[in-house]
Amino acid sequence: MKQTSLFFFLLFITCGGAENESIVVQDSSNDLVQESTTTTVDDTPTTTTQQTTSTIQDSTTTSIPINKCDDCEYVAITELISNINNVPNFAWNDYQRISKENNIFENDSFEIILNIGPSTDLYFQDNEKYIQKGISFWQYFNLPEKYYGFFYNYGDLDWATGELTAAGFEGGMARAPCRDGICTGANSGIYQRPPHFGVGVFGVHSADSFDAYRYGPLHIHEITHSVVASQWIGNARNPQQSANDASPCWLNEGIAHAAGISLGVETYGEYLDMRSSQVTVRHIQAPFNDYSTPTVLDYYNKSIPGICTKNPDYVLGYSIGYLTVEAMNAMAGADSAMHMYSIMASGKDFEEAFQITYEISWNDAKPIFAEYVSTVITNLFNS
Repeated sequence: MKQTSLFFFLLFITCGGAENESIVVQDSSNDLVQESTTTTVDDTPTTTTQQTTSTIQDSTTTSIPINKCDDCEYVAITELISNINNVPNFAWNDYQRISKENNIFENDSFEIILNIGPSTDLYFQDNEKYIQKGISFWQYFNLPEKYYGFFYNYGDLDWATGELTAAGFEGGMARAPCRDGICTGANSGIYQRPPHFGVGVFGVHSADSFDAYRYGPLHIHEITHSVVASQWIGNARNPQQSANDASPCWLNEGIAHAAGISLGVETYGEYLDMRSSQVTVRHIQAPFNDYSTPTVLDYYNKSIPGICTKNPDYVLGYSIGYLTVEAMNAMAGADSAMHMYSIMASGKDFEEAFQITYEISWNDAKPIFAEYVSTVITNLFNS
């Protein structure tokens, strides 16, 4: 029987027209694919930290880790507008706190395996450092046992296809970050078949070397996608697809972008600069310029899990979604969205998990977020 595998490619182009990023959503196929040649390992258990309990409408008690620290600054959702200039600072500070606390990586079984194309000239040499920084930040959540990263230019596309196949993955994944004769994007997740290793493909194009986002933030963004899907390891036959089906698209890109930008730069000033540039260039192609509160709210309403990956407004996850997650982090801690994913992986839907994590219903929260995000984006475009 012919081997097949289905991939959906969601592409966007930044304002300069030279950059693109692809998000691979792996569908399970009824046909068999080549089995991994890597020895199967046991699923990584989730490390338990200090816990508390919250009760939602159906009186089900759910145990979740505490996100906040006692002496950190946070903001209530009703105070987002009045604290609009403090929100990014509160979120940034909490990322730095957790990153410092998790600086020592305690998972001895985790392994990073990087593969560089034979003719690929890397303009950035710290790929492993920033992948590890992202993994260290998320280390107390479910992780894949291994993460494979493939870095290559367009000339090494055939090499990447062969290397992915040799490692037990689908070789066609190599095409995901490539188009128009260059490889410039990045994709990451976990492989759809056991043992569900993390896998990322990174296009390398010398013209991208000017872009500060590609010097660490991109790597943490991509590894965060793999950690999100890993919450379903042991809970679903195809963890990647289950993660895709559970998450609104604004959240899927928002959590990855917030982590990447916050942990991938060294200073708060650099964070604010990249925050502004990312939000103001990652939008639907002109003439789209409507970030009014009703439009943002409509975007939330149309970001339906399992469906929104095909929406033409998917790219707004990198602006509206990112700013929404930043606000959530300022409210309940920089790892709070990943806690929400772990709750979803246990069987709750998004709205149930949101209420457990943030102690407000999504229905009540989204108009407040819409007003806040609309105001922030308007300010950034006018600054």
